[in-house]
Amino acid sequence: YTYKAKVLEWIDGDTLWVEIDLGFYKAKNKLARIDTPELNNSVAYRERKAKHARAVAKKFCPEDANVLVITKKQNKDQYARYIAEVTYNQINLSDYLIEKGVAKIWKE
Repeated sequence: YTYKAKVLEWIDGDTLWVEIDLGFYKAKNKLARIDTPELNNSVAYRERKAKHARAVAKKFCPEDANVLVITKKQNKDQYARYIAEVTYNQINLSDYLIEKGVAKIWKE
């Protein structure tokens, strides 16, 4: 499924809330194929890396940005987030964050 959406909030470097362009549906999305450090980590070094990853994502694709979300039916993770390929200005966010060195390829 492909939807136009607006970024509402970045949770961390690989998770964001979007409002799907139906005017009433909000969804939490996990960027496909990547992993970034989690916020609220008790290890200070990892917490700094998590904040940096989110800052890089947010600077490139700010809140209120219009994005394209591509997901598959019933493609949710254990936290009920949709696993999605998200593009902004025709650039895939997962690829961008890997290129910037703040995300690693996620292996199931």
